[in-house]
This record gives sequence, structure tokens and C-alpha cells, in this order.
Amino acid sequence: MSAKELSTLQANVETKPGPESTIAAGMEKGGTPNIPEELSILPVRGIVVFPGTIIPLNIQRAASLKLLDDTLPRTKVIGLLTQRDEGNEEPIPRDLYSVGTAALVLKLVRQADDNVLIIVQGLRRFSLRKIVATSPFVRAEIDLPESILPPASKEWEATFRNLRDSAARLFELAPDAPEQARLMILNIETPEQLADFLAPNLNVDVAQKQALLEELDVEKRVRGIQKQISAQLEIAEIQQKLQKDVASQFADAQRRAYLRSQIKAIQRELGESEGGGEEQAQQLRARLEEAKPPEEVMKQAERELKRLDFIPPASPEFSVIVSYIEIIADLPWNKLSEDNLDLDQAQKILDRDHYDLEKVKKRLIEYLAVRKLNPQGHGAILCFLGPPGVGKTSLGQSIADALGRK
Repeated sequence: MSAKELSTLQANVETKPGPESTIAAGMEKGGTPNIPEELSILPVRGIVVFPGTIIPLNIQRAASLKLLDDTLPRTKVIGLLTQRDEGNEEPIPRDLYSVGTAALVLKLVRQADDNVLIIVQGLRRFSLRKIVATSPFVRAEIDLPESILPPASKEWEATFRNLRDSAARLFELAPDAPEQARLMILNIETPEQLADFLAPNLNVDVAQKQALLEELDVEKRVRGIQKQISAQLEIAEIQQKLQKDVASQFADAQRRAYLRSQIKAIQRELGESEGGGEEQAQQLRARLEEAKPPEEVMKQAERELKRLDFIPPASPEFSVIVSYIEIIADLPWNKLSEDNLDLDQAQKILDRDHYDLEKVKKRLIEYLAVRKLNPQGHGAILCFLGPPGVGKTSLGQSIADALGRK
């Protein structure tokens, strides 16, 4: 689970009181807040709020602050809709998902930097029926769809208990999960409540969580969450097993040896080859020794080669390091050729290979002329700028051809 998911779980388990400058939310008669048919819509990004979830939200945007100032004196219930694009700073209705969660504002804290922190509790799913206002913030008429419950059966009861036990075991293995989480899960009595409690803590992206929020069929929702929980539980148990296996061999070994053992243990568990990375590192080292780069370059390449010992071959970083060392090994460090500074020959080659581009070719001839007059001087560095396909690379090849470089 990510840090964001654990913070959400912590909020579900226990909400700590804020500073003195707070506004407590009130409740309607009977202890259950009424959900109006028209809601002020607060866009949220990077998270999906589910019914039953208690979560803090940091409010910074002017439209969102205006929404709180205008709405909370009348009702403590607002609508939360997740943005499709997390980076959009000024979302409009089409930038939001159409299904969200009506939420009760439990507490509002005005902070020193003029931002506002609110703590909200998800109440119920809603879907947009009609947008009635977009300025200064979005207001919409909503529908409150009913969940579809499967008929009671022994199989359904077994599915519910299996999900509850698997989730409790997963939170037991999670090192940063609150201690109360497992007890809360075991005390949840309905599959729908359990699904909505677990969904925001799944290690999946926002779009997948949104799909779970939009799913009204409780059985499909539960089975989808069960699949994710089972996969995460399997990974957590493998990690625990690997930690025990490697810890038994740790003894007085240094941290470097421990990390290598853990990588090998993971590769064994996944059925991957253990020697692929080491063999490739040896091949790269042999190529570097053959290329004979300068001492400073060789030291940097050796540092990168040592990093390969700690990185799995499947990691993207592994490929980046390999490509970097291959480029170093391919450079002609010890191959020298004498420049041919025949300007007439250079002009012929440039005219042969490139039509038009007179200004560019003239600048290149000037560059070669300066080199011819002052061979020991430090020449300018030419930068070819332009979109792909206009001839930057071929110009460089033509210059090399004119100079007689290999």
C-alpha cells in the first residue's frame, strides 16, 4: 500500500482533533444527514472517496474555497467528484467523472497560509443528473442509485467471510497499517460496507477505483476487490517469506551482501535467471577495457557497473545504465585521424549531399576555414537546431566525410 492509501486508512480508523479554529459539522434529525437533490460539487484529484470513508482534504483553489464559504452555512453535505486529469487546475464539469460520493463535512480548519483543511465522511454514491451552475463553482442535480444486492446464500456468505479474512491478514502483514485496522475489518458486518472500506486502500490506480465506485452490483464489486486483495496478499506473504529466508542468513554479513542475497531470493521466487545481470556486467566491463577510455571516464563507468549488482535486470534503470555504458564503450577513444581541411572538397561534398541550405553550408565552410587558419585554437561548438527529418544528422555525417574522419 502507498503512503497516500495508508493515510486514508488512518483517517478511516481515527480522526484526530484539529486546532482551535474549527467548525464542527451538524447532523440532521435522527442522526443521519439528509442528502439534498442539488449538491455543490467539490472536485478532488488523485483519490476516490467512497461511502463510509473519513478522509482529510486540503483545499487551496479559489473556487473550492468559495464553495465551502457559500455552502456550509446552509448544509454540511457536499458532492465529491474525482478529476479525470489530476494536473488540471481549473476543472469544468466534463473534466470530472459523473459518479461520486455525497459527503458530510465533519470539521473545517482554517490554516495560517489561507488554505483550508476539511475532514469529510462519505455518505452515499450519487450520479449527475443535470448541471445547474458552473460559476463560481459547480452545482448539480443528482440521483441516488440503489446498490444491487445478491440473494442470501451460503456461497455468498462464504465469499464475504473469505474477503474479510484475506483483508484482515493483508493489513496484519502491512508494516505501516494502523493496529485497529484488522479489528475494524473483522467487525464489519455487510459485504457492501467491507467493499467500500477496502476499495480506497487497494494498490490500484484512480481509474480502477473509480470503476469500483461506479459499480452498483455489490457481488461484482466484492469479487473485483477480492481479486486485488488476493494478489496483494500473495505478494505480501512472499515478501515476508523472503525476509525470513534472508534474515536467517544475515548473521554478521555486511549490508552489501544482504542486499545481493535478497535480490537473488526474489529472482528464485519469480523463476528468473540469477546470472543474467552479472554476465551482462562482465561483458560490458570487457568492452570498456578494450575501448580504453580516459581514466576519469573509466572510473565513472566502473561506478555504474557496480550499481548493476543491486538492480534487477527487469528494472528500467538497469536498461538505462547498460545503454550508458554501451555508448561509452562504442566511442572511438583511441582512434585518431588527421583532418582534411580542403575547403573546395568540403564545399563539393556539402553541395552533393544537401540541396539548398546555403546559409548553413556557408557557416560550416567558415568554421572549417577558421580551423585551417588556426589549427591549435579552440573552435566554436556548432549546434544544429530543427525538427526531425530536416538534415541535422546527415549534415554532421557530411562534415565528417569532408574532414576524412572515421
